[in-house]
Amino acid sequence: MNEKEKCKKHGDVPVWLVCRHVGEGLAKTVIFSEKKDALCFDCANNFNTLTHLDVVAMCEECLKDFTANLMVASQNFANLQNRIVGVEHLKGRWTKND
Repeated sequence: MNEKEKCKKHGDVPVWLVCRHVGEGLAKTVIFSEKKDALCFDCANNFNTLTHLDVVAMCEECLKDFTANLMVASQNFANLQNRIVGVEHLKGRWTKND
């Protein structure tokens, strides 16, 4: 997904397709893919049952902020590995592949 939308906080930015749990900041886990989508573990495990009502567009910068908060809340590397998968696909703050 290479589309851009206007974010109230960040202006014109790329958006990701995310499950509502991630989009609303309620997810305790997140899996990122190279296709610019991010799902909580529950939605990723039930991917075939998701409908258009289960997904939303999310500003890439807001997604980075949400992920940073999850990382801080993890408190240790073992928890982090269980909560966040594929962060290398979220380019910017943590990768060199911009």
